[in-house]
Amino acid sequence: MARGAGVDSKDIREERPALIVPTPCMRPLFEFQAPARALVTGGAGFLGSALCSQLRAAGAEVFALDDLSAGGAALTAPLDGVHLRRVDVSRSEEVARVLTEAGPFDVLFHFAAKVGVRAVLNDPEAARIGNEAATAGLLQALSRLPAKERPRLFAASSSEVYRESAGELHEECSLRSVSGVGRWAYAASKVQGERLLDSARGLWPRGLGPVHLRFFNVVGPGQDSARGFVLPRFIEAAKEGRPLCVHGDGRSVRTYAHVDEVASTLARLAAHPTAPEGPLNVGGTARASVLELAEAVKAASPAPVELDLVDPREELGAGFEEVRVRTPRLERLASLGCGVPSMSLRALVEDSFQRHTMTSAVEGGATCASRAS
Repeated sequence: MARGAGVDSKDIREERPALIVPTPCMRPLFEFQAPARALVTGGAGFLGSALCSQLRAAGAEVFALDDLSAGGAALTAPLDGVHLRRVDVSRSEEVARVLTEAGPFDVLFHFAAKVGVRAVLNDPEAARIGNEAATAGLLQALSRLPAKERPRLFAASSSEVYRESAGELHEECSLRSVSGVGRWAYAASKVQGERLLDSARGLWPRGLGPVHLRFFNVVGPGQDSARGFVLPRFIEAAKEGRPLCVHGDGRSVRTYAHVDEVASTLARLAAHPTAPEGPLNVGGTARASVLELAEAVKAASPAPVELDLVDPREELGAGFEEVRVRTPRLERLASLGCGVPSMSLRALVEDSFQRHTMTSAVEGGATCASRAS
């Protein structure tokens, strides 16, 4: 359907496929004591700042590293009580200085990355180079520490690393190539990042090497619409009385998780005594097509808004490629007793609508924005 073509909600309800939300077999939440000291790269960004706040509230002393390329001081507002250092994580000597002078740390979350569909498509190779350089720089810094001072490492990967599949994605599913270009440069950088981390497992005790956090569509208040994330685009359009522009036919399916619930899960994971190394899917259970997400925003809006189907290549360029289905298996996460984000789509949208403020991140910023895909 061309740009500007309206969508009738009745048609959507009649044509969309039935969506079944899986309920993972979840252990009771274990009682945890927050790590004494935690370090978060990309800590001033969307998910990074939420995690810093959770760790701080649990009693941890928290340090955040960020080059503030994704919005500067506006992103630091939630960081009360957090020690923020302006650092480019790809510069290993700067990271090593923090590790030695402010450490030792019990846990390190590596979220520093250049993300977002628009940012990647604007300069795919810059995204690839920046993300891989940040991971390499961090590893170089960690290798300089005595073994007993190396923190447990949890690194942000992405659901983008998985090849497309009509079914649910589990941690052993096949991955994309490290040579992906254009739309897939970001995914390639994350696959390569996992490989770099796996090659350095010897820096940690056996079985306690890096954990690859494969995030599935983390959303919520404060996410950056300028980088192409769908929920803040819809919410900002609704608040301004503009149509909600749905890319393609709107039937691509995602599973959404609220940023605060994800941060809570990660805070527990930081304290888990035996969280296994390797890949770990992290996401929620609010599964919906993009049309259903738009409908939920429309329902939450106090003013009437319309839905329009548009060709995504008009906005994102010819290099854009859509993934039809991306939903996770979450049994591995559930088995750890850290909690699985379970906020419903309606509650997630309503909370985001109430708390979200217009974003103005620097388009095409560098490597320390902790956005989550």
